[in-house]
Amino acid sequence: MAISNAERLSSITPCAYPLLSDTIHCGIDDVNLQKSVPVCDPDKAISMSEIEVIKNKLERIYNRKNNSCICGSDQVKPCWFRFGFAFLRRMFPVESGVSDLYSREFCPTNKTLLSYTKSYTLMGSTRETIINYGKNFARLLRERWLLGKCGEDILFFILLKRPNQLMRRNTLPYLTTGTIQQTPYIFASYGSLVRERIDPFNTMPINDLSINQQQQHYSDPLQEIVEAENVNFENGYSLKVVTENLLDRFEEKLSQEYSLPHTRSHIPNWAITVFITCALLCLLMTLG
Repeated sequence: MAISNAERLSSITPCAYPLLSDTIHCGIDDVNLQKSVPVCDPDKAISMSEIEVIKNKLERIYNRKNNSCICGSDQVKPCWFRFGFAFLRRMFPVESGVSDLYSREFCPTNKTLLSYTKSYTLMGSTRETIINYGKNFARLLRERWLLGKCGEDILFFILLKRPNQLMRRNTLPYLTTGTIQQTPYIFASYGSLVRERIDPFNTMPINDLSINQQQQHYSDPLQEIVEAENVNFENGYSLKVVTENLLDRFEEKLSQEYSLPHTRSHIPNWAITVFITCALLCLLMTLG
């Protein structure tokens, strides 16, 4: 499948997706919205009213959380978790469009990707491949945008046209008119501090976990929220409703995680556990 001229390089690789600071190419024409809401929509695929919903919801969240600084008391307000939204009409996965090796420092933009004629069908052949591509896409966008100061950033990457491989039903949804319904899909990426708080095993070396523990020790509660809202999209929920639900549920879950005062420690949990264990062993040897 050839990529048409109408499809931009930013639909293939996050390395070509506009930075949040690029107000010209981010697709938000309203000057007030440009300054007040971390949203980028280079395809101009969503309406201003849908962006207003995100803006109003974030304002209400930050008004409630403005004194709950995550990174430190000297953090610039709003100082709770930082949310960002990146939209695309559709995504074209091609070979070398994204990679686990790419990062904020190394994210090459190759215009020859536009001329790929077969990679989309190959890369889009399985659900797992599409999901991995989308997750890497979201990760690289978050890293390039630099939303957070201490790993407290959360980015939602939303495709307006969900790839068929990500449909949970056997048939595509249809409207009453018989036309194919546009079904969005959300990918989420969050910074190191968010991961650390929702996953106590996040900082433990992989060798310290048995295979069984690696597979069963933890279920990501934030990803469960994202998956539930993706199902809501399939059930006909609008973009406005889903984005509000998404932010409400993330606020609730993250508030639970930060219900007690917490000072971030640079010492991993596994190291503290090892230290305590060694101290107890030494004490037992002394008594013995």
